[in-house]
Amino acid sequence: MPSRIRIKNKTLNRLRTGHLWVYSEEIENPRPEMDGTIVALESDSGEFVGQGFFNSRSRIAFRLLGKSPEAIGREFFRDRIQLAGQKREGRIGPEQAVRLINAEGDLLPGLIADWYAGRIVIQCLIPGTDRLKEMIADILQEEFQPEAIWFRNDSGGRGMEGLPEEVFLWKGNADPRVVFREGQVRFEVDLKEGHKTGAYLDQAENHLRAGELSRGRCLDAFTFQGGFALHLAAKAEQVMAVDSSAPALSVLEKNLELNGIKNVKPVKRNIFELLPELERAGEKFDLIALDPPSFAKSKKDLHSARRGYAEINRRAVSLLCPSGILLSYSCSYNFSLSELLEAARWALADSGRTGRLLEIQTQAGDHPVLLNMPETWYLKGLVLEVN
Repeated sequence: MPSRIRIKNKTLNRLRTGHLWVYSEEIENPRPEMDGTIVALESDSGEFVGQGFFNSRSRIAFRLLGKSPEAIGREFFRDRIQLAGQKREGRIGPEQAVRLINAEGDLLPGLIADWYAGRIVIQCLIPGTDRLKEMIADILQEEFQPEAIWFRNDSGGRGMEGLPEEVFLWKGNADPRVVFREGQVRFEVDLKEGHKTGAYLDQAENHLRAGELSRGRCLDAFTFQGGFALHLAAKAEQVMAVDSSAPALSVLEKNLELNGIKNVKPVKRNIFELLPELERAGEKFDLIALDPPSFAKSKKDLHSARRGYAEINRRAVSLLCPSGILLSYSCSYNFSLSELLEAARWALADSGRTGRLLEIQTQAGDHPVLLNMPETWYLKGLVLEVN
């Protein structure tokens, strides 16, 4: 049995309902010397609760791996990785991109692994998985036989866990560029330099749906590297793809050329400045996609986030033609679906428009939501028909 840490009994109820986290203030005997190791958790009455990763330097001090007292070793992680792969059966191919392991959503906290057309990118987010990175990479190599494995341990969250940032090739093809297919659209990404692990895979299913809904004149606000714009182009007459990042638009332009797309116009502007200008000019669009960065990275940001989401939705609603389609997203866990709906209601009311809710969307199925853990459900989307 590994070393034990003790929690206050009031924390047990949350763990018994399926949550996986224990916060630092809930631990009675924090032991910094055990940081990064797998420890046993016990109640203050001495009852064994489970085993998981421990880090005294993090607000989330314990992340549950399992409730069995049996030793957790290589075969435990192999079984979990195999199970995650089985759930993606049929989606792991030579041209496809898919999330193989989605941390808590796959009961492997602190671990992300993405497949990009034969290559794997791993992110170790906490000391526990960082200490096991060689073993994890070895298992992924054995199970999926990728051409290359990269580590993208450069997420901002590592700093809060007391970890340095690093990016390196572990094994295989050293060229970080790879092309994958999302529906009929091809994307070239850089596994070493690209955002996240290379692309926004969590929006893949929503990108495809946007392509089905596309028509007439479209606006992809916050386009970044063109995830929505490239799909909208197939059925649209014209797509305006707006972002303030020149490097992101440069990637979009390469992917427009890769796909032979001529009806997307990249525009380097601040969308908050551009939307009022378009409104004053009387511009109209048949479909608008709003996929902004997170406005609420913590609860203290909620007040400003409510104003931000309401404002961009109001501007978008005012720019839509009758029966126009609004795709509105929030990637903030702290900003709930009900709050996104309320922002849309306010936007419609303030614009004197009505909106019919066609769909509620979420993150792609390879980014599973653990219903016991609300924190795993971060992406919410609305599809509205505006009249």
